[in-house]
Amino acid sequence: MSKKNEPIRIAQIIGKWVGGGVEAVVMNYYRHIDHSKIQFDFICDDDSTNIPYEEIEKLGGKVILIPPYQKVFKYHKELKKVLKEGNYKIVHSHINTLSVFSLWAAKSAGVPVRIAHSHSTTNKKEKKKNMLKQVLRPFSKIFATDYMCCSELAGRWLFGDKEYNNGNVYLLNNAIDLDKFRFDKKVGEKKRKELSINNDTLVIGHIGRFVEQKNHSFLLDIFNEIYKKNNNSVLLLAGQGPLMDEMKEKVNNLNLNDCVRFLGQRSDAAELYQAFDVFLLPSLYEGLPVVGVEAQASGNLCYLSNDMTKETKVLDSTVFMSLENSAEEWADAILKDEKKYKKHDTKEEVSKYGFNIEKEIIKLENYYIKKNKKKIVHLTNSNVFSGLESVSCQIIENSSSDFDHIYVTKDGPIVDELIKRQINYELISKMNVREIRRIIKKTKPKLIHSHDFTPSFISSLSSGKIPIISHIHQNPEWLKKINIKSFIFLLSSLKAKKILIVSESIEKEYIFSKIIRKKIICVENPISCDRILEKCNINDKKKFDFCCVGRVEDVKNPYLFIQIIKKIKQKKKNIRAVWVGSGSLLDDLNEIVEIEHLQQNIQFVGFSDNPYQYLAKSKIFLLCSKYEGFGLVAFEALTLGLPCIVSNVGGLKNIVDNDCGHLCSTVDEYVNELEMLIENSDIYNKKSTKAKLKAKQLENYSSYFNKLDKLYREL
Repeated sequence: MSKKNEPIRIAQIIGKWVGGGVEAVVMNYYRHIDHSKIQFDFICDDDSTNIPYEEIEKLGGKVILIPPYQKVFKYHKELKKVLKEGNYKIVHSHINTLSVFSLWAAKSAGVPVRIAHSHSTTNKKEKKKNMLKQVLRPFSKIFATDYMCCSELAGRWLFGDKEYNNGNVYLLNNAIDLDKFRFDKKVGEKKRKELSINNDTLVIGHIGRFVEQKNHSFLLDIFNEIYKKNNNSVLLLAGQGPLMDEMKEKVNNLNLNDCVRFLGQRSDAAELYQAFDVFLLPSLYEGLPVVGVEAQASGNLCYLSNDMTKETKVLDSTVFMSLENSAEEWADAILKDEKKYKKHDTKEEVSKYGFNIEKEIIKLENYYIKKNKKKIVHLTNSNVFSGLESVSCQIIENSSSDFDHIYVTKDGPIVDELIKRQINYELISKMNVREIRRIIKKTKPKLIHSHDFTPSFISSLSSGKIPIISHIHQNPEWLKKINIKSFIFLLSSLKAKKILIVSESIEKEYIFSKIIRKKIICVENPISCDRILEKCNINDKKKFDFCCVGRVEDVKNPYLFIQIIKKIKQKKKNIRAVWVGSGSLLDDLNEIVEIEHLQQNIQFVGFSDNPYQYLAKSKIFLLCSKYEGFGLVAFEALTLGLPCIVSNVGGLKNIVDNDCGHLCSTVDEYVNELEMLIENSDIYNKKSTKAKLKAKQLENYSSYFNKLDKLYREL
């Protein structure tokens, strides 16, 4: 992670910087990004031209030159070295299909986030260039972890329809500073005067590199037809490139030297647009040309080839024409529309389509910040909200902002809780290898936090090289013996980087613990008295004598709970007990309650999103579990001053003692302790007071999450 208070430094792979549209887009974003949060370093080919060194350095960035990609091995070696020495966590490559080379070096350097950005497409007329693109295109995703594009067309072309349809390609608009390019009649008149052009002259403008893609030859043919029909017209060509001399020769052959001007590379593009009447861009192909957006933002009538993404058009006045149409047809259409078109302020219209840099920069900042976070997937095997799930949610909610958590679960009641807590989640149909591999492929986590045995085993088979934390929340009887389950847990533990246990009893009782003891860390559970007290009124009238909170499953031993209440009823007919929680045994237990005529004595109230209100209305906490990992609910009961009469198992031994309750092993023990507390108010009051003191001693809320955060950073 980046050092505290330092910006996230991102390596922007530009390739050959020649002053083209891609460089303009990246610089637009760089000028507007919050440099206290994000910084760019630009990695360019050493034969680049027009790099704005001074501006980049003034904004806090760096320019790093390396050999061009054509020198494949030198390029790879040098780029890998630069990325390693810079300790970059994010590399953003803007060289389309050539990103396979830059991102290969990035992966070799261990950069975790590698973004491939598609800025264009291709065209069959560029045969030689197209051949290389088509050869490299299938490899565009090999070394990338993330995909980005400037338009739907560009995204689908490089990454495929499936990736785009599945939402795996992030669309970043070629946004601009709309105020900078906003229509200003006075600026246009001033620029025309500077260029010695009359205000009544028809000015056709074009800004772009002199390369085959921009189709300058056809552009000159179009202007030639315009000039034949209106000799009070001029063509302004801004830019440079390898085909410039060839185009100058064509201008000479067409006898257009007096009305076609080659302006070269310019730094006043915003002012030039104001001088244009018509912007002409008959490109062979484009992703989403930023010049097209700039021209429309400046209020120009725009004529574009239809071999580019239709997202380029944001004004009704902008026209797409086919390159199959003749130059004369283009000219006639332009002259016809130009006569009735009047330049005007288009800021609001352009802004609606997502091209306002002030709005888009916030999205990019958030994108980078999220990508810089270590993504952690939490695997759980249940679909309810109980102790384990509560702990998992608290870990996510209290984690450092350096981490991005995703909760993986089966569909069920837990989903409502996740939505309420605003926790990101992914649903699985089953906890199996296939489903977890699907989740890993979709979310690309850097760490897997598996909660309990089954998720730990499945993640050990699914994770590949992704580190695993195996978090054991319970202490079942089978852990104490040599059997298939204890052996499978051993195998999954060998794959895990760390094994978290919620009580020391788990390590002491696990039959194979000595083999994995170096990996084991006892973290207990996050416990805070204040959080519990906030959720209930401790002065509530005591409606129930006994309360249990837990899943209605065999592990919690609800049949023994009923048996205890039935025995106490023999002496105390009006005894009242409540069980809060849902589970598979609920119907069966209610049937037993009815058969035993205990309806007035026992209530199974099902799931509650605030079980503390039931604890607060109860005198004593009763838990008969066959085994427990930590026993968080016992701590919660202590906080509310409830003496705890619980089974002598697992982590409960570390929470409950004779001062605040009692650890029981037989039915008679439970009955005797409960009857004594009901009958003797002095003993009850002493244990109630001690219960609150014990809870305060056990509190560990802040230190618990600090411990987890430290572990997350280390792995």
